[in-house]
This record gives sequence, structure tokens and C-alpha cells, in this order.
Amino acid sequence: MSSLIIEVCTLGSVDPHSNADRLEVTQVKGWQCAVPKGQMTQGDAVVYFPPDTLLPKKWTDNFGVTKYCQTQPNDMFRIRKAKLRGEPSFGLVVKIDPKWYIHSDPCESWWCVGDDVADFFGAEKYEPPVLGHAGDVSGRDPDGFHRFTEIENMRNFPDLLEDGEEVVVTEKIHGTSSRLAAINGEIIAGSKNLPRKRPETEDEMKSNFYWLPYTSEGVKEYLEQHAELQRENSAYPQSIVLYGEVYGRVQSLRYGLTDLRYRCFAIAINGKYVDYDNRMIICKQWNIPMVPEVWRGPFSLEKIKELSEGNTIAADVEQIREGVVTQPVVERTNARLGRVILKYVSDTYLFGSDADKDTTDI
Repeated sequence: MSSLIIEVCTLGSVDPHSNADRLEVTQVKGWQCAVPKGQMTQGDAVVYFPPDTLLPKKWTDNFGVTKYCQTQPNDMFRIRKAKLRGEPSFGLVVKIDPKWYIHSDPCESWWCVGDDVADFFGAEKYEPPVLGHAGDVSGRDPDGFHRFTEIENMRNFPDLLEDGEEVVVTEKIHGTSSRLAAINGEIIAGSKNLPRKRPETEDEMKSNFYWLPYTSEGVKEYLEQHAELQRENSAYPQSIVLYGEVYGRVQSLRYGLTDLRYRCFAIAINGKYVDYDNRMIICKQWNIPMVPEVWRGPFSLEKIKELSEGNTIAADVEQIREGVVTQPVVERTNARLGRVILKYVSDTYLFGSDADKDTTDI
């Protein structure tokens, strides 16, 4: 789940709306938004509220958008996406009112571009309903059973990857996250945040979201070999984790399946993620299924947007692609965000009925 950032931004280009005389279309970070005509110009400092922001009613009333929002518990209102006379519009852009940020201390009198003002507005992140998960919780994560990186939305961080940087783009599979690991000589499985009890039989394992990958011969052999080496040699890496997506009868996009399947999207050894090419070598050697590679080449935001659309390549079935995940071919970090890996969900998915059926996992 990506972070909620309510940021003071510099408004991008402001262009005529293709089909509405009273609206214009602007770019904020990596998002397109419709705004009232004549009220904003390129370079203005604005506050941007991305889709799935929850705001108190006093603020949605202040902005005049309450009737367009989805009512939530505790008098909060969900900012949505919309198609306004044919043009996609994501979230809400508002001009800054000086009354919001004038303080008695002159050193605190201005909001600066880049400031996160979520607390000022009492904004919260909309959380989808929790997935009806298959698998019981088993205590706490043992040391070394690292949780996967939170993948941020590329539209919120359009400049994090450099133009021309070599990246790999994989399909974003719509399912539920699974971790499976050899830790100190033991095999452990878990969901995104919690370890899960091992089923007693293989049939039970095949219907368990988090232990299903272990029924794949390649995954099982890979982890068991490392677990044996861990038991024999304390100097051997004591934490080897496979991260992947279990999909099929999980979410609204089902890839033509009535059962469950698995794809690996990362491997970490002693907490360090393996570079993409080395991960491919490992997965091919051990016959571990990987998320499909969509493209590899020099980064550009327009290229990623283009690649986010189209049919899935995870299965031979007519189904839209949820989106893509982009990362450098060679692992790197960023001072602001940490590990560099970003998702771009397609407009087609966001404006379809499936997006409103999304669930999340724990």
C-alpha cells in the first residue's frame, strides 16, 4: 500500500479541456486533474490531494466537493477519480489560501513546495476492505523474515527514476502478497505483515494463500536446500526470502483461473535484495515462476504509462493488465524513499469496476 502524501506542489501545464468550456486540464506530479477554467496557471503553488484521500467534511465543504466524494465512517469523505466530459481527473487540486498557514512566528509563515500538509487537513488514507484470507496467524515475524518494500505510486514520485536509466518493467499481478523463507534452517511462510501457520496436509497447503508456493517443486527444493545449508553452517546466509504474488481466486482479476497460482517478484538474502538479472538466473535454475517481464530499457514516464495499459501477459486470456512495476535493473536506494521500486496502475483498471472491488491483506 502506497503512502498518503498531501503535498504543496508546483502546478504543471494548464491546457484547454477537450470537451468542456468551463474546465481546464493540468498536470500535478504524475497525475492529470481537471480544474475550473481561469483559476490556476502553470507554476502556481497548490495543494494536491491524490485519489483515496479521506478528508473531514469541513474541508470538503470548504472546497465545494462534498457531493462528489464517497461518504466514509466518522464523517470523512473519500476523494475519488472521475472522468469529466471524457477527460480523466485524478484527485483534487486547490489553490492555497494564505489564511491556512499564517503563523505568529514569521519563520513559519510559509508553506514551501514539497511540504507534506496531511496533518494540517486531518487527511487519512483510504484502506480497502481486508481480504478474507486463507491461513492462520502464527505469532510474530522471526528475525530475518523481512517484510517487502512498500511500493509507492510512480504518479506521486515521477522524478525518482532518471530519464534514460535502465529499468525493468514487470506486470503488476492482482492477487495477494506471499513471503516464503528459509530462516535459520526452518521453512516459514507469511502474508505481507504476518507469519502463517503451516498446514498439516498438502491439500490444505494448496488452498492456503501463503503456503501455496511451497507446493511448487522448484520453490520447495530451493528453500529446503538453503535450510539444510543453514543448519550445517552458521556462516551461511541465515535469511533467504522469496517474495511473490498468489493470484487466481483471490481478487476481481482472476486470469481465467479457478484455483491459485504463484509468481515470484523478489528475492532477499540476509535482508539484501538480489539484482534483477541474478534473480532471473536463480528462478530459471530452480524453475521458480516469475512475474512476467513486460519491457526493459531506458526509463521515461510516458513509456511506463503506455506499458501500464493492455492485456495481461500472465495468462492466455482476455483480461486487462492492472498495471506495471518498475525498478532499476541494478538495485539502488534513494535518500527520500529508500529502495527504488514504483508501481503505475493503468487508467483502464482505475476507471473500471474492478478497482472498486479491491481488498487489502495484513
